[in-house]
Amino acid sequence: MNWAVTLTAVLATAIGASGCRGRATKPASTAAPVAPTATAVPQAEATVASKAASEAAETPPRPLRRCFPEQPSWVDAAVGTLLDRAADLYEAADFTGALACAEEAARQAPRSVEAHHNRAIAFVRLERMDEARDALALALALGPDDPETLEAAADLHINQLPPSADRSALGLEYARRGSRRALRRDADRVARLALLEGQALIDLGRASEALRRIEAALAASPSFAAASYERGVALFELCRFGEARRMFEKVLADAPDHAHALYHLGLIEERMGEEAAARHLAAASASDAKSFPVPIDVSGNEFAARVQHAVAELPEEVRRDLAGIRIETADLPDDTDLTAEKPPLSPTILGLFRGLPLDFGEHAAVATPSGRPGKGKAAALPAPASATTPGASRAPVAAGAPQCDPTVRAIVLYRRNLLRTVRDGAELDAAIARTLMHEVGHLRGEDDGSLRDRGLE
Repeated sequence: MNWAVTLTAVLATAIGASGCRGRATKPASTAAPVAPTATAVPQAEATVASKAASEAAETPPRPLRRCFPEQPSWVDAAVGTLLDRAADLYEAADFTGALACAEEAARQAPRSVEAHHNRAIAFVRLERMDEARDALALALALGPDDPETLEAAADLHINQLPPSADRSALGLEYARRGSRRALRRDADRVARLALLEGQALIDLGRASEALRRIEAALAASPSFAAASYERGVALFELCRFGEARRMFEKVLADAPDHAHALYHLGLIEERMGEEAAARHLAAASASDAKSFPVPIDVSGNEFAARVQHAVAELPEEVRRDLAGIRIETADLPDDTDLTAEKPPLSPTILGLFRGLPLDFGEHAAVATPSGRPGKGKAAALPAPASATTPGASRAPVAAGAPQCDPTVRAIVLYRRNLLRTVRDGAELDAAIARTLMHEVGHLRGEDDGSLRDRGLE
């Protein structure tokens, strides 16, 4: 018996970018990528082996737990009985016991998809994500078309593991394959898989596509609360704030402490200048402090001073590129900036580059389209007023399309959005510097895909 992963509603902070109007920055890890060198390979291998041995030595063995401790140790329960017992213990929130039963089943039937699937689900609940990923990989190697395992693998990569473009893309493909394999009469699974597709598409900055899959989930299961919330997120990312607000209010009518709905409702009210925004944002923090910590207190003047200090600390060649470029700060992105292109930018962008790349004068016949990342992922979109193909790095400007003044360029950093991504002043300074470097990349003509590939998404 397989047991499905409970889908968790994910706060998807999809960050977009526009072409001529501007390109945006989203939150990202502050860890700088390290490039290995050819001469360092033997040392690197030795270090990895040493680290693995050290971790293995530091991890104490788990106490033996048997699925049926009342039976003699030399008596093996039937695999089906072990899996049934694992399901019962899982439902009782005894995830250690569920794992023990699933492991016994896997030892007796090493090619059992269900046994490895159930091991993975228990690992997820025990927050042992690397082991969960390995168990699901094995289950999928044995049964690549099993809808339940595809659903679990999609949920793991989209909702459980730290966010990245590759994980969301991988989760999307698992969910799509599961949707093709799921039985139409299993409406709940059809709905869950469609929702997972929608979540991944939001994460990848493709909210219009996401909305269609989320609406398919609601068509299959009209009372699916998680899908109602995610529909609100997709509408929010598309800057359809009135519709998004109604969806979040609907979710909160049934679940008043729904932290993610409270948070998004607060973001919308904040944009509208409504007093209720502070109350709803505070309620989101009270309900889920880990996901929504209270932002640090940094005034507009202090934020602007930190930005200027960060500019002064940039490498000399970067400061040369910024000569004559306006560096601005604002509390939140303006609606005009967000909706200037189709699809619009995410309201949660951290920064924006307005204008055309520095080398535009050398390539006056072309404009550089931007990528639109989200939650650690990126996907290329068309340049403004052109007929580009998504994913292209450059595309011809359509005849008669309005042109940006190549001499008008500016970088804007958004105080409130940045403050929500950090825990202290040091993290804020690092986030400001990273956002500036991201926008300088756009100033130099890079799209979000290339920035992501070198650790600056």
